[in-house]
Amino acid sequence: MQFAATHYVGTEKQLLPVTRALRAINPNFLVLHYHLSMWQSAPTTDFIVDGTSWGNDYPTVTMHEDWFWHNAGGDRVPSSVDGKLLMNVSVAGFQAYWATSLAAQVAAGEYDAIFFDSASPALLQGECGVVDPRLAGTAAASTVFTELGSQTWIDAWQLWMSALATTLGAQGIPLIPNTSAFVTGWDTTNYGLTPGIFSEGFADPSFVESDWQASTTELLKLAAAGKIMILQNYLASPTDVGTRFYYLGNYLLVKGHQTYLDYFAQGPLEWYPEWELDLGAPTATPATDAAALLVDGVYRRDFANGSVLVNPSASPVTVSLGGTFQEVVATGGGAVDASGAAGGTLTKMPVTSVVVAPTSAEIILK
Repeated sequence: MQFAATHYVGTEKQLLPVTRALRAINPNFLVLHYHLSMWQSAPTTDFIVDGTSWGNDYPTVTMHEDWFWHNAGGDRVPSSVDGKLLMNVSVAGFQAYWATSLAAQVAAGEYDAIFFDSASPALLQGECGVVDPRLAGTAAASTVFTELGSQTWIDAWQLWMSALATTLGAQGIPLIPNTSAFVTGWDTTNYGLTPGIFSEGFADPSFVESDWQASTTELLKLAAAGKIMILQNYLASPTDVGTRFYYLGNYLLVKGHQTYLDYFAQGPLEWYPEWELDLGAPTATPATDAAALLVDGVYRRDFANGSVLVNPSASPVTVSLGGTFQEVVATGGGAVDASGAAGGTLTKMPVTSVVVAPTSAEIILK
């Protein structure tokens, strides 16, 4: 508890007694309420309903058939991933219930914001396209549905999300939808309608450079607009230092005033020594296009105390630094043990040039 409250900015999915215990150590510790966005939790899947207990409001929601999305046969449409049920976001009753129940849950749990999971319309093609073939492919952007008031899914989503963010914002509750990683080319959704976003799968090493550029540009624009950004991805192993630095480097490229990072392998209670680096303030006005960061074959951002160099391409790039700098090397890190201790160290090596391997990042200090 002591380690979490003094090392992390915040967390989610905590019952009120735990939240209060964390804030007794660190009054500024943030706790987010977790809730699905345009979906109803499957009947046997629980979430925190009143701040102090896990449950499900399915018995209430299932009484309103018109709130659910239906396929051409009139059946409800579950996600093929986890069975959550797609809702019709244009129905006034659904909109009103979501707004009031979310506000009540946040108040009961004393939460700081809402993490609105599975929010992107781009998910519909993969999670619902079989049960409702009308949602397959690019339908969320291109197909007009009478059930949505003769709008596309993206248009209806934008109207609903904007209104919900405004309603909750008036009560001091920031809405932070999980938008995924902005690599669906046909997805024209305006993700700047809410106070922030959660980008799951951020800067994945599997992205081709064109997808990486699209994702990075979107994040740069959101950062420039002052949005909250929570960036998360996963590690195959705690010892995968290369991937760790790639995530960290990409985070530093897009970091704005309210930008947060997490990556982990086996569970969220992990700590990595590179998180303790302090590069200071950026030395230039933040870019809003990834292309503006391209220097000498890598994407670079300079800070008061050093620089980050990111190479999302499939080829190594050698960068001459024009002087002697300190290359940062991390060793160890991973799960925090039962005593609240985390391993890992940072060392620095003097360099005048660095080779930035494919899908990797280097951090150099002055």
